[in-house]
Amino acid sequence: MKKIITFFAVCLFLASCKSKKVLVSSEEVNKNLKAKDIVEWHKRSFPEFKTLSGSVLASYDDGKGSQSISLSFRMEKDKAIWLSAPLGIAKALITPEKASYYNRLENEHFDGDFSYISKLLGFDVDFENLQNLLLGQSIYPLTKEAQLLQGSNQHYILEAKQNPDIDVTYGINPGNFRLGFFDVLERNSGTKGKAEFSYQQIDNVLIPATVKISTLHGNRNTNIELTFNGMKLNENVNFPFKIPSGTKEIK
Repeated sequence: MKKIITFFAVCLFLASCKSKKVLVSSEEVNKNLKAKDIVEWHKRSFPEFKTLSGSVLASYDDGKGSQSISLSFRMEKDKAIWLSAPLGIAKALITPEKASYYNRLENEHFDGDFSYISKLLGFDVDFENLQNLLLGQSIYPLTKEAQLLQGSNQHYILEAKQNPDIDVTYGINPGNFRLGFFDVLERNSGTKGKAEFSYQQIDNVLIPATVKISTLHGNRNTNIELTFNGMKLNENVNFPFKIPSGTKEIK
């Protein structure tokens, strides 16, 4: 459980009041669209809501072991991401200013900026990157300078160079212009990451049903799957969080 909670603190995580329908984009690509048009439609597809809440089943496998845990999940768009393990034995709170988490079982906590998270992931991230990952949007800002690659009938493939050190390839669903997958390569460290998305419709808003994440850093391969359940939009939510006294700070 420590690894799963740590992942949510860095990234970077069951009952539903209504049935969940996973949506699959079945339309083929329109070869007449240009990259700038696809980028614009993708930006327009960003889900509109104030708060999102429910639970997320997080599964983790690093080749040495695997584990799963159900976490309470709350988000206030552009302001906070909050997760809690059963009985509050571990919690994470991520805001645009910092990332914090504690784990009573391991008697430890972290409370700081995103440099620690970026170091663990192998490439720079901030609150917006993590929020986009959980919502199925381009993890880095996608500009109209992105290049449209040919050869796929299932996705619009856009290649973007975020900076001299990071290359990202996005696969955009043609039916709804949501993110189907992305690949990221951090050149200096050699870290490779991939995320794949499926979607569910909640009150006419498309949000991820599953997010499958894999990272490769050297010989270390990590796979994480997040399954979102019982999601509700625009409920009143709060984010109770207080680091327990006596826990050891992670530097």
